Amino acid sequence: MDDISNDRTYSKYIGLRYEVSDKLDAYGIRNHSKAPIKYITLMPPPGIGGLQVAFSNAIRPGTIITISKVYKTNRLFVSDKTLLVSVGDAQLPENTPIRIDLFRGNEGHGKLLLNPKVYRQLP
Repeated sequence: MDDISNDRTYSKYIGLRYEVSDKLDAYGIRNHSKAPIKYITLMPPPGIGGLQVAFSNAIRPGTIITISKVYKTNRLFVSDKTLLVSVGDAQLPENTPIRIDLFRGNEGHGKLLLNPKVYRQLP
């Protein structure tokens, strides 16, 4: 992934805050079943499963999420943007990157806007 946070097109999204307003889960992702957790990804139901999922935790409504970086990925056929975020007041492993991929129900209308049914943008 390439960090594009400093690009003028995307830098305006850094610092945007959202409040979780519907069901949302955090998934710890690892390379294989015995590997350490590589990152955490957030997504609404139905979610994902498999050997690469180390855990899944519900993120409670009212939790504040802040965008800290924007990455361009090499994904095809879906959005090629991923957000690095901080999640306030969640029971998640410390020092593990938390990502929101802009597909699987996370995407809203516009370049980097999140799904307004799950995330309410704060002023």
